[in-house]
Amino acid sequence: MSKATKKLVLGLVVVVMLTLLLGPVIAMIGVSLKTNAEVFSKPVTWFPAEPQWSNYVTVFRKMDILNGFKNSLIVTGGTIVVIMAIAIPAAYALSKLKFQIKKPLYYLVLISQMFAPIIVVIPLYQMVNGWGLINTRVSLVMMNVTFNLAFIVLMLKSNFDNVPNEIVEAATIDGCSKFQTLTRVITPISATGIAVSVIFVFTRTWNEFLFAFTFISSTDKKTIIVKLYEILKNNPAVGIPWELVMAGAVLTTIPLVVLFICIRNYITGDATKGAIK
Repeated sequence: MSKATKKLVLGLVVVVMLTLLLGPVIAMIGVSLKTNAEVFSKPVTWFPAEPQWSNYVTVFRKMDILNGFKNSLIVTGGTIVVIMAIAIPAAYALSKLKFQIKKPLYYLVLISQMFAPIIVVIPLYQMVNGWGLINTRVSLVMMNVTFNLAFIVLMLKSNFDNVPNEIVEAATIDGCSKFQTLTRVITPISATGIAVSVIFVFTRTWNEFLFAFTFISSTDKKTIIVKLYEILKNNPAVGIPWELVMAGAVLTTIPLVVLFICIRNYITGDATKGAIK
């Protein structure tokens, strides 16, 4: 295969991947700008002749966007802080420290990933209700931490395993304690893995629906994903307003895009930056 042919094949692969990745996003934006009649019109068009920007105004009012964003940001931010505060030291211990129950603890964390939230949602509801935390954002933070923590520990452990032991030993020789080694050496070197973990937690928590729908009843405490579902609920008289649903989906996705933009430098940065004096 010639060099020109390889470049052509690579270009075609890139075009196909971009189409698969961006096609649904473009379709979502296109539908969000249509009227209800245009959504089901034939032939199907990507974008309407006259964009209906009023759909976003309608959704902004229906979803109470600002309040929904506030609730989701509180729950997501709290979840990220708690998970990272626990997962980073735990992953460091499983990766670099030596202690007797290290291997059983590792397998215990691994086994915990076998349980789906839907299986235990009823006993969890009863337990949280007994604590008087139903209809509070604290309950959502607790649930999101519970079902994301183990995976983040395993993810960060894998990342910390890639840090050469020689660097850890050099930090110890220089007089660093285990905590200082974690904060001054391991964490800066593993910034890429930590950033990816933050994105994972943010995405999972921001889009979490089961507990947010089950545990929260007050309108002023509902997260943005639950408010989006309330637009999706079918009205037998008019059907599902897909143009409003897609407009709400676009608005709901904006914080995820902003997060990717804010921490892109950590993801694309040098993984060993800061490892050499």
